[in-house]
Amino acid sequence: MATTAGRGILALGTVAALLVIGVLLALLVDPFARMPIEVDAATEWIARVLLVLGVAWVVIGMLAARTRLVGRPGAAAARATWIASTRPWRARESTLGVLPLDRWCMILVPGALLLATRIVQAHGDGLGGVVLAIAGWLMFALVVRLLLGARSPWPIIAAVGGAIVLRCIVTLGAISLSGPDGVWLTLWGLPFVRIVYVTVALALVAWVFVVAGWSLEAQLGVRRAVGVALAGVGAVFALPTASAAAIGASEALRGWNSQIGVLPWHLARVTGLSDERFPTGVLVTVAVIATLSAITGLVLALPLRPGEHRRRRPPA
Repeated sequence: MATTAGRGILALGTVAALLVIGVLLALLVDPFARMPIEVDAATEWIARVLLVLGVAWVVIGMLAARTRLVGRPGAAAARATWIASTRPWRARESTLGVLPLDRWCMILVPGALLLATRIVQAHGDGLGGVVLAIAGWLMFALVVRLLLGARSPWPIIAAVGGAIVLRCIVTLGAISLSGPDGVWLTLWGLPFVRIVYVTVALALVAWVFVVAGWSLEAQLGVRRAVGVALAGVGAVFALPTASAAAIGASEALRGWNSQIGVLPWHLARVTGLSDERFPTGVLVTVAVIATLSAITGLVLALPLRPGEHRRRRPPA
């Protein structure tokens, strides 16, 4: 009980720290803020439908264990993603005994919601950004899978999948109010609303990677779990770094959000990151941090000595 309470306190402290960092970043970018992109009525309604589906998945996960939903197909998957994304130290426990159908749901439901959200975000801009955004997440999944080796990937799949659903819900909530008659454009004129939205959006982006590492603690230990998460994050952000080297900083800066896809609801455009108004040094800083993160993560993720990854068996 004490361990569970301690982990809960640590999780709350982590969330508080992410929110504080989010507030500082929101205050930093707020002077560059402009009106978000207005979508047409059809896109607005598509976003609302997706929002309802995302919220339904979360609600099922919250209530499945206490209602008759627990025996329905997909309910165990929703419950696993909810537990793993909000209490990542229980990620391994939440995926034990999950049936093959539910395992597929843990992959397909968050993946489909992310893909649909990105398509709605990129409406009118082509699908190039969608492809590159999905490629970034696939890069993260590939690095993590390679570093896990023979260990089960389901705890981190459940944790990251649930966190992605939460992130998509916030994004879709903004898009669903951004139609011709939507209230979001009016609310965006209030500094408090802008800062709160950017804060929550950035905190959820960071939380995806926090739960990724935390969900692996039971399997790998703290050091290697942190290493896997850092290596995955570094690999994801290395994608726009390669683009910057190939096409130049200015062009890469304009396409930053479309290429990496981690900032929700065209936050790069909203905050001025899509043009020269935002300091181009941010691109170089992120590139350096991403490279150092990947290298540090790889070093931490490797076992210190041969056989460390194997569990010690008790003497007969």
